[in-house]
Amino acid sequence: MNATAAMQRAIELSQFGLGKTKGNPIVGAVIFDDSGIISEGFHQSGPHAEVVAIENAKRDLTGASIAITLEPCSHHGKTPPCSDALIAAGITHVYYAVSDPNEIASGGGDKLKAAGINVTAGVLATEAAFANRAWLASIANKRPYFTWKIATTLDGRTAASDDSSKWISNELSRQYVAELRNQSDAILVGTGTVINDDPNLVSENQ
Repeated sequence: MNATAAMQRAIELSQFGLGKTKGNPIVGAVIFDDSGIISEGFHQSGPHAEVVAIENAKRDLTGASIAITLEPCSHHGKTPPCSDALIAAGITHVYYAVSDPNEIASGGGDKLKAAGINVTAGVLATEAAFANRAWLASIANKRPYFTWKIATTLDGRTAASDDSSKWISNELSRQYVAELRNQSDAILVGTGTVINDDPNLVSENQ
């Protein structure tokens, strides 16, 4: 298996963490060798993706490679540094997509290089950054990432004038909005919506 294919899979895995990381980045990781995938992992508020992948392998990983959507962390926060876990596991080549913009956690790539591990950065960086755009934007802008949702008719109306309409959006778009809600840390609505609709302000699958 090559690094690009492994990274594509890691990006797919990262999506399973949407709505579960509580302000932290979504991250996917794939451990692989020439024969294919050895193990996988993704971050969902507990252990980081790299550690999950290492634990899922349940075998000696000496000589294996790993593809990670975000640079491995180098600091000891809620969990030990992922860079240390990769070194201890015997991984020989680390591919990551996006450098960690968080000054507290960044530097894992340099730490791995100092330990003699081959490091390649920027693999599918554009794709991985788009998948993690909410967290990256919050770090860059130092504020929450906002998703603006509005449903309107072709003439710019949000409801029938006689209040007879329950929805003007279709089922597919409502399902998509439910997914967006599930990925969000908070939901804001106007007073008119509260008075007229009395919304639950939760995802439809909750």
